[in-house]
Amino acid sequence: MGLGVIEEKNLDDIITYALDYPKMVLSESKSVSVTSSLEDFAYGIYIGYICGVFFDGFLQRNKRYLDLEESSDFHNTILKRTPEIRLKIKTHLHLK
Repeated sequence: MGLGVIEEKNLDDIITYALDYPKMVLSESKSVSVTSSLEDFAYGIYIGYICGVFFDGFLQRNKRYLDLEESSDFHNTILKRTPEIRLKIKTHLHLK
């Protein structure tokens, strides 16, 4: 069945919020010694934040975990928004 309209909107709202307030998500990125690229590390932090907020909210609202179709929809939404997330990271971290 996949994610319903309300859950898709919740996920989009979480991504948009994270992009609107990058300091909240990326504050630790600059202070941690990273062996990979800073952009990749920051992307991981963003995705972790988005997953945590969305999954917690989904569980509270639905009293269950995502099924396979819902999980697939979640990952497809993240993949569609990845260029936007990476651009915000580069802008905020002053990377080219």
